Order: sequence, then structure tokens, then C-alpha cells
Amino acid sequence: MSDFIKTLEQMICDQRKMTSPLYQLIMDGKASQKLLQEFVINRWPIKNFWTRNILGIASRIDDYELRCGLITNIYEEETGALTNSCRHLQSFVDFGEQVGVSKETIENAPILPETRAVIEHNVHVCNDSTVHFSAGVASVLLLMEGQPPIINDRGQSMQKVMRDVYQLPHKGYDFFTHHASSEGDQEHISELEDDHASTAKEILRRYCTTPKLQQQAIDYLAKAIDLRHLHFDVILERYYNPSEPPFRWTVWQEKELVSQR
Repeated sequence: MSDFIKTLEQMICDQRKMTSPLYQLIMDGKASQKLLQEFVINRWPIKNFWTRNILGIASRIDDYELRCGLITNIYEEETGALTNSCRHLQSFVDFGEQVGVSKETIENAPILPETRAVIEHNVHVCNDSTVHFSAGVASVLLLMEGQPPIINDRGQSMQKVMRDVYQLPHKGYDFFTHHASSEGDQEHISELEDDHASTAKEILRRYCTTPKLQQQAIDYLAKAIDLRHLHFDVILERYYNPSEPPFRWTVWQEKELVSQR
């Protein structure tokens, strides 16, 4: 069993977010305003399904403690009550608004085929009763919550890059406090997500116990990783223009004030 969990963790590590050119560019502080806007617009639909997919898994777990762990995850995501914040999806919208895209645009933008493919995979593997829920745990829950730290070559977390490089105010970088704030000497992406990843691994230890189920989980994780990176790649290819200047919130605000005079 330990080898199975290590296999999943290694797969996630080998193709972690920071292997994506999209994340590398963002973390290097070179993302334009257009790219950051489209990053929010195209990541939001996937995040919008997050808690519903976890509910699909939780509904099929008969162990009370493990089910409560997932429900606690959902409660925090939907309310922010455990971290004295706000609904996590709303904090992602707040980030979008601070780079100049409205909530209405985020919620109503057309969905790219590559984004829809990720959504359809996640909904299927977490909610379809013909697929054992452990496949959803591996390819959705662990993939999302078990990421290694998102840090750049200077050892800056995504939270610090958003705050110190892109110069966003607190409302703009608060989402990354709970989802991408760990430093390079930590093995997890944030304290909150490390706790959620631990729950995922315990579910796999308890329920994903046969060679057939373990292979199914590995196969679905491999597919999810491929779909996710295609999704990342299309955002970068469609919306990044290297001739556009890197976004800086303070510069944008100054221009906004001038335009309003």
C-alpha cells in the first residue's frame, strides 16, 4: 500500500504545477494583465465544481471520521469559517477583480474545450457510480490538495509573488494564503491543503486495496494530469503576448485614476 501511495505522489510531483510554462511565467512575475485575467476566467469553472465533486465522493464513504474530514473540507471551502476568511471561490473572484475582470465576466465567460474536458473528467470520476470513488480521490482530491509547494527560483510562494511582485492588495492575494502560501522548505502547498491531502491518502489506504482498484486510480490520475496540463497550455498559448508589459497593480490603479479624471 505504501508503494501505491508513493506512486501517486511521485506522479503528481513529476508533473506538478511548476512544471507548467504557465505557472513558471506567472511565478516569474512576467504575466500581463490579460493573462492573469484569463487565468482567473479559465480556472474558475473548474473550481466552481470542486465542492460538488467532493460531495460525490463523501456520499459513498461509509466511515464516519473520513466522511467528516471531507465534509469539513467542503464546509471550509464554502464558508471560510475555519480560517476566518470567506468562501474560497469568492476569494478567487476577488483576485480576478483586482486584476480587472468583473465577477459577471468570470461567471459567464465561454468555457474552452480543454477546460470542459477537465470538468467532465472530474465530475465523472467523483460522481459516476460505475467508477470506484477511490479513482476520484486519487485523480481529483489528491491531485488538487497534494501538490508540492508552488515556489519560484527565488524561493517565493505564489502568495508572495502576488503580493510583492504584482503588488496586489490583501483582497487580491488572500486566495493564495490558503492555497499556495508555503515556502520552499515545506513539502505541501499550504497547511490547509496538507490536512486535506492527508484525508485523501487515508481514504486510499482504507478503500483502494486491490490491484485492480489501484491500477484504476493510477490510470485516472495519469489522465487527469494530462488534461490539466493541456488546460494550462491553452491558457498560455491563447492569452500571453510577450510584448505586453507585466502587470503591476499600483501602475494599473494609477492609470485607472487618470482615465477617470
